[in-house]
Amino acid sequence: MAPSTATKASPTKKKAKASRTKKPALTAKTANKHVLYQLSVQAPEQDSKTYARWFKAYTGRNLRSFREDFCGTAVLSCHHILNHKDNTAVGVDLHRPTLDWGIKNNVNVLLNDEQRKRLKLIESNVLDVTSPKVDCVMALNFSYQVFKTRKDLGKYIKTVYKSLKPGGVFYMDALGGPDVMQETCDRTRHKGFIYEWEQRSFDPISHRLVCAIHFEFKDGSRMQDAFIYDWRMWTLPELRELFVEAGFDDVHVMWEGTDRKTMTGNGIFRRKEVGDMDEAWISMVVGRKK
Repeated sequence: MAPSTATKASPTKKKAKASRTKKPALTAKTANKHVLYQLSVQAPEQDSKTYARWFKAYTGRNLRSFREDFCGTAVLSCHHILNHKDNTAVGVDLHRPTLDWGIKNNVNVLLNDEQRKRLKLIESNVLDVTSPKVDCVMALNFSYQVFKTRKDLGKYIKTVYKSLKPGGVFYMDALGGPDVMQETCDRTRHKGFIYEWEQRSFDPISHRLVCAIHFEFKDGSRMQDAFIYDWRMWTLPELRELFVEAGFDDVHVMWEGTDRKTMTGNGIFRRKEVGDMDEAWISMVVGRKK
């Protein structure tokens, strides 16, 4: 006898019921800091396309070969690979455990076998990597501020210059404004957790800036000092001078606009010669290899 409609529907109902089962609530013991960072700080799918648009608008060429310095979990590099069948990416980072986590949870999850062949991850100091040559290098999330002397940062920027193909472009983000020099803690609510960005200390003589990221969960538990950053906050004039000294051409700044409703950054960056007197700002320093 043919099964009735009700009988046929029962497995589907069970499946639907199972899909509605609530996931265990995040806690400091169960959460992974890399997952939380990617959810709260990064938007790799959107950002990878934005950077490709910037490159195309500036050079007239499609962005195919890309290098992500201080790549961490390499999620941005993965999304660059996903954007086009001819795209290649190189990710460089010193920290082997973070690279391994990225391989397991990003590379092996997001990319198929063919796509993984177009991604190269290098465990190394960014000061030591000059190949393969690429169209574009990006140093994001202010990670280069681990270099605290002009000599070291200048060496890094010169190394990037050597890594680029002729006409290649280097993008480096920067932050500033009086708010960045204050001891503050900003909290942003996400699904299942709160992201905290703490500016712990700032020394106006050395420009040493110490920051930390914490996560707080609904059960009251905390992941304290999930990430700690000990930086020198470099100024835009210093960065532009170092780009020029390294040999870069057409060195300029892309300034983030302001959302007039929230009075925060709107994510839209445009080339500007004069910045705004914002309490806090983010910009991109850009240089092109001759």
